[in-house]
Amino acid sequence: MSTLRYRDPIDGTLLHAEGADLVSSSGRRWPAFGGGWDLRPDRADDNERLQAGIYDEKLGELTDFDHPHNLTLAHQRALLQALDVPEGGRVLEIGGHRSGALPWLERHRGAIGSGVDVSPVWVQAHNALATARGAGTRWVLGTAEALPFEDSSFDAVVAFDVFEHVSDLNAALREAARVLRAGGRLVCHLPVNDIAGSFDGWQRWRDPADFAARQASVGHFHERLPTRLQMRTRLEGSGFDVLDVHSFNVWIQPLHDHRLMPWLGRLRHRNDARDAAGTPTQRGELPRQEASRFQKLYARVALPVAAAAAGIDRLGAQLGIGGSASFLARRSVR
Repeated sequence: MSTLRYRDPIDGTLLHAEGADLVSSSGRRWPAFGGGWDLRPDRADDNERLQAGIYDEKLGELTDFDHPHNLTLAHQRALLQALDVPEGGRVLEIGGHRSGALPWLERHRGAIGSGVDVSPVWVQAHNALATARGAGTRWVLGTAEALPFEDSSFDAVVAFDVFEHVSDLNAALREAARVLRAGGRLVCHLPVNDIAGSFDGWQRWRDPADFAARQASVGHFHERLPTRLQMRTRLEGSGFDVLDVHSFNVWIQPLHDHRLMPWLGRLRHRNDARDAAGTPTQRGELPRQEASRFQKLYARVALPVAAAAAGIDRLGAQLGIGGSASFLARRSVR
């Protein structure tokens, strides 16, 4: 496996090490930062600063992709498996945030991971976690529209819930194609604009202003999101052959993952806190014994419930209904 080589995100020339920094042939210096380097181009815009600020505030534990009861993660595990990464293959993750995709691919595929993110907080966190687990993964500060890597550097690219945040989607897709080897695969997931019939569609119909405000709070601006067909067209126009499109976030899954599971988590934490403080049960709350029984019962039936829910949503997905979509694409060899 050849050494990963970085390139100047402004003029595309290869970089070389000079002390702790990277330097281009034109003398432009890119400083070391947080276990990697700051390779953000000078043209950082207001949107990039907005997105970085939103996700700097969401620092927490990485998502466990082996979590057994989360329908979203089950779907994303299937997407990672579809990448067909060879043993020791190089994988780039764009905009990792709390994603545990690279650790999962390291464990289950023996992949060598690299990451790029606009958030200084998350770049430092990812590199610290990689060091703690003894992995060779390195994250750098950079943008999806100007990836700081040599052409054909990776066997696969992962971008979960990222492309909806970028300033220039077409540029980001072209860059993903550029850094992939011919035949390498991209998997991405993002919210889409054609959401009629889904849970998100119902929320937008019920209260458009509230829906728009909640979307904006996480850096989503629905008016500029592509439809499924538009995203497919953009991928094909950027040098990809689209292998699969799958609608997601239909009805049951968002209710299960974003309503029921967080409620169970809050219930458990409240019970733990009340037990520690000796606080009596308040009116309207489940007694501690009943709450504990309910959680144990759910734990026993969680997998069948999740499987049934996924089956119901699959019918909607086959009709193209969903608040989001995943795309599996291959860099064209033509």
